[in-house]
Amino acid sequence: MSGPPAVLALDVGGTTIKSAVIGSDGARQLTRTVPTPVADGPAKVVQTLRDAARSQVAAARSADIPVAAVGVVVPGIVDASRGVARYAANIGWSDVPLRDLLRDELGLPVEVGHDVRAAGLAEVELGAAADLTDAMIVVLGTGIAGVVVSGGTIVQGHAGIAGEIGHIPVGNLEIRCNCGAFGCLEMFSSARAVSRMYAERTGSTLGADEIVARLGQDDDARQVWRTATATLARGLVCAALLTDPQRVVLAGGLSAAGDTLRDPVAAAFAAGMPWRDTPELVVSELAGAAGLVGAALLARDAAGKGPA
Repeated sequence: MSGPPAVLALDVGGTTIKSAVIGSDGARQLTRTVPTPVADGPAKVVQTLRDAARSQVAAARSADIPVAAVGVVVPGIVDASRGVARYAANIGWSDVPLRDLLRDELGLPVEVGHDVRAAGLAEVELGAAADLTDAMIVVLGTGIAGVVVSGGTIVQGHAGIAGEIGHIPVGNLEIRCNCGAFGCLEMFSSARAVSRMYAERTGSTLGADEIVARLGQDDDARQVWRTATATLARGLVCAALLTDPQRVVLAGGLSAAGDTLRDPVAAAFAAGMPWRDTPELVVSELAGAAGLVGAALLARDAAGKGPA
């Protein structure tokens, strides 16, 4: 990223709200993560987001890093043209005018986008898909979603929701997803799913990163990880057969597992397409920061459009 202004990037997820002030050199400053208070209802999530944005702008001002614009990315269905968060199953909100709320709160230009498309934009502009015309970026976080790049362009689709790989029914069809359907990929291969499956087996509630750390000595962790990686590979096979990418990029918080994730998924991915060359499978170097970087790119666009 180049250009003079510093911007505030916010990435709203079902588990945490991440924020950072990103300078002209691309360095992340004043990074902060707060829990997303989903259990307290969507209004509380919106208030927490507004509080985080206001606090970060004030902190940047105190550090003599004036913020020129704000980019916020959120899950679910987003009307980016109006800056409205239309729906998100894992947060519970609907038709929230985030751009107007934050612009009024901060007095700054604000751009709102879809978290996974923003992560995909970051990968296309600066990351593991930068040299490609055809790719798929799969973001593994609290949920799972994807971005399809075809002919060098991010595919939007008719309703702007192309790439929703997390809701391909490749898992146990008796398990109901938060979206209302059954067998969805994200119920078996997301960070939240890994935690849920481990708790069902053991009664212990651990984060996905803690479960990954136990793989060497915990058979329950190994069984859960085997289910998660095998199911993810099935979803990737479906996506690859439909979109024919040169490369599949695994991003998001769960991708921090690195080769522990990539190796079993790559083996099952290849086994699912024995009749053709398997697309390259890589783990993003941006990992869980891809959404923040994408939000910063959106904020730079907002800054370029002039004052609020």
